[in-house]
Amino acid sequence: MESSTPTTHTAEPADDSGETAFYVNVAIGTIGLMGNAFVCLVMLRYHNVFNSSTNKLIIHQSLVDCLSSVMFLMRRFLAVSPPAVVPGNLIGSLYCNLWWSEWVQYGMLVTSTYNLVAISTERYFATCQSVKHRNVFSTRRLKLIMASAWICGWVSEFHNLVLAYQVDGACDVSWPNATVQAIWGVFIFVKDLVIPIGIIIFAYSKIISELHHRSKARVGDNNQDARNMLSKANKNVTKTLFLVAVCFVICWTPAEINYILYNLGLNNNFVNSTMYQALNAFVVVNVCVNPFIYCFTYERFQKQVKKMICGGARGNQVGTTDDGSTMRNNTVQSTVSGPALSGTGNINA
Repeated sequence: MESSTPTTHTAEPADDSGETAFYVNVAIGTIGLMGNAFVCLVMLRYHNVFNSSTNKLIIHQSLVDCLSSVMFLMRRFLAVSPPAVVPGNLIGSLYCNLWWSEWVQYGMLVTSTYNLVAISTERYFATCQSVKHRNVFSTRRLKLIMASAWICGWVSEFHNLVLAYQVDGACDVSWPNATVQAIWGVFIFVKDLVIPIGIIIFAYSKIISELHHRSKARVGDNNQDARNMLSKANKNVTKTLFLVAVCFVICWTPAEINYILYNLGLNNNFVNSTMYQALNAFVVVNVCVNPFIYCFTYERFQKQVKKMICGGARGNQVGTTDDGSTMRNNTVQSTVSGPALSGTGNINA
């Protein structure tokens, strides 16, 4: 294949920022690893409290982000002492295809993106299409949705593996021609950024509209107090996940714009540039911020963290809802009926 980018890369992308950049990257990866591992620990320890479809997707998100942080750390440490010469054998080819190409790392990151899309879609159905929610997000289908996120991540990033190859003791990347590179670059841009952002904007605009409509409909309602409690729980988890979505847009957009410019032939010095290294790290920052968002905005998570730190009773004995009542108290759920309950009851399942 004729390479559309004549530069030949070294075994690992050069780190022009030196020692400072290395420690910054390690800090980012460590925070992402520890933060998401902490989220998994809390939610799995009190699994009966976090047993709704929303929270199962959050646990899955944290697990994927934790693994993404591990891969990012491994790449940073191995970049310190890359092989001087990539062997011209099967091991060298595997090194270039599987590792140097960043297929594994970006496969994990795009998996995280589409799991976030699944969370936004779940919130939309729970709030706006509550009748369909239980069928669409049943236990079996929820597993298929999670598996689909992995397929979207790993299969769609397969081009990184295919295009990388070993040559003259180093790794390089080659496209068949500039046209194919440009077309595929646009496809990646649409798949990794435009489609996720489009779904997220649609979902949360509908959710905000629906919650605003319900707040007006509750005026004069005899069950207003009960409905307000359920609405508060729905608004809290929706606000939390909306902030997660906003952080995704902020962290991913610069890197995706930089990548499409490269594929359109407007940025030839791509992998070896300081800009690429910085934007790559900024994408990983996205997996670091989610645990902090949960800690500072998600009330149910806050309560279980306090319970775990203060040594309170285990949450899997009595499930606590977002409105502060217990799952054994069915007064609100038996009193309230209709769309308001079905739209928020899935949070407290």
